[in-house]
Amino acid sequence: MAVISWSNAMSVGVEALDRDHRVLVDLIRRIAVAREEDGDVRPLIAEVLAELVAYTVYHFNREEHVMAACGYPELEAHREEHNALTREVEDMQRRFGEADPDLGRDELLTFLTGWLNHHIMLQDKAYRAYAEDNPAGTAAAAAYGEFDTTTPDRRSPSPDLAKTP
Repeated sequence: MAVISWSNAMSVGVEALDRDHRVLVDLIRRIAVAREEDGDVRPLIAEVLAELVAYTVYHFNREEHVMAACGYPELEAHREEHNALTREVEDMQRRFGEADPDLGRDELLTFLTGWLNHHIMLQDKAYRAYAEDNPAGTAAAAAYGEFDTTTPDRRSPSPDLAKTP
């Protein structure tokens, strides 16, 4: 499988959200280059799933605040998509913890690639016209700081920011 790299075609017009999306591209790359014949990939899958759970909570909250600040009219439908993706991620982590033999590198890679191709490239790009060059959206995104991929507890939004917009 070809390894996916970030490109400007993936941009949603808000640099902070683009940086978040690069985290997902990096998770895809990490899984794509892992080959089961090179050894046990389960530790990598555990690491990627843990990061994905933290990323999902952080990024979706930030993105929804940006959409609210920009007056994106499809926010509620987008939030429902986020809720569905969150449930899928949590289910994958649960299954992995239960040692589901069917949950492996290929399923995780397919899920993440589908997320990129469907959610980011289609649904997220739909809010670009509202968010790009919008000072309110930029400020809402900046209020969240950056997602930290180096520490176990990651960067979480402040309690005020965690409230649904």
